[in-house]
Amino acid sequence: MLSYLKLENFKSAKDLEIDLRPLTVLAGLNGSGKSSVLQAVALLKQTLDQGEAPKTLPLRGALVRLGRSEDVHFEGAETSKLALAIRSSAGLVRFVSAAKDEADTLELTVEGDWALLKRELGTWFQFIQADRMTPAPQYDQASTPDQQRGWLGCRGEFTVDYLQRNEGKRVTDGRLCPGDVFKLDAALLRLIAPTPRLGDQTAAWLQMLSPGVRLRAIPVDLADATSLRFQYTSTDIASSTREHRPSNVGFGLTYSLPIIVACLAAESGAILLLENPEAHLHPRGQAALGRLLAMCCADGVQIIVETHSDHLLNGIRVAVKQKAIDADSVALHYFQREILSGESQTESPRILPDGQLDRWPEGFFDQWDKSLDALLD
Repeated sequence: MLSYLKLENFKSAKDLEIDLRPLTVLAGLNGSGKSSVLQAVALLKQTLDQGEAPKTLPLRGALVRLGRSEDVHFEGAETSKLALAIRSSAGLVRFVSAAKDEADTLELTVEGDWALLKRELGTWFQFIQADRMTPAPQYDQASTPDQQRGWLGCRGEFTVDYLQRNEGKRVTDGRLCPGDVFKLDAALLRLIAPTPRLGDQTAAWLQMLSPGVRLRAIPVDLADATSLRFQYTSTDIASSTREHRPSNVGFGLTYSLPIIVACLAAESGAILLLENPEAHLHPRGQAALGRLLAMCCADGVQIIVETHSDHLLNGIRVAVKQKAIDADSVALHYFQREILSGESQTESPRILPDGQLDRWPEGFFDQWDKSLDALLD
């Protein structure tokens, strides 16, 4: 598991240290530096995936395309140094480069056991970005190597293909949809999700977005593609009565699918980087995703999530209070960017065992309170 990340002269981080836990939540205003944490971890994975001993830092690759050196080197840096350090069971591994204008590949020095770190990052790694798959007539199939490693794609574009090939995969007990917690109709849940298989459990978690919905992934012959169909059912209507195109149901169903599938399918020891999983979802769905993230991390997966949703955060807090995850397994980091220096800073309130926070920084998900005060004034 990753336990620590340090960014030096990387984007808006002049000298930033981040404590990483099984579940790490990044919050803050737009442009405050949250995405830089996800991009830094993905950049290290991208660097280690080059082959043998890493000798270059590729700023543009399969996981992240960050531009050129001047795009990622902190604007107020006093030296040309650009460094990333990460701690895991491999110990501390440090990656050091020197910024060079117009270059998108930098010479690199690595200090530490990079080979062990590469194995840790290679177990089952997903980086699902904010710009995700949208409703479409069909979706591309992954290449054979990507299918073998379970790659869903940075946009989640191979999720439907993964579902079609792995719908019978058993979801671990720790991630099964807790219908009693969500007060879902037990008879309907048994009808929609009668087994712990991935296809059924994906449908079960989708109940928090759109009750009665089921989904089916269908290979498209001779097209190297897979189509997605949604069905609506109830205890009085057969589930096969009619199928709907993704474009004719709620946008959020398709948009959230890569997040749900990644959490349910992730192997123990996997690392998931998730950007704004709550996008396009009703608050109830956002809170349910918070619960799913917590259950997934309590079941051996590490997640770093960037979010703008207090509902998702509250879903995590309730999961802590109900002992679905230990409070010490969750780290919160609130990012702010200094106006004068352009440097990212963080505050890190702690979740207590009862789900409360030990402090509430100014600007940290407090807009509801401010708006309520204005309404009552």
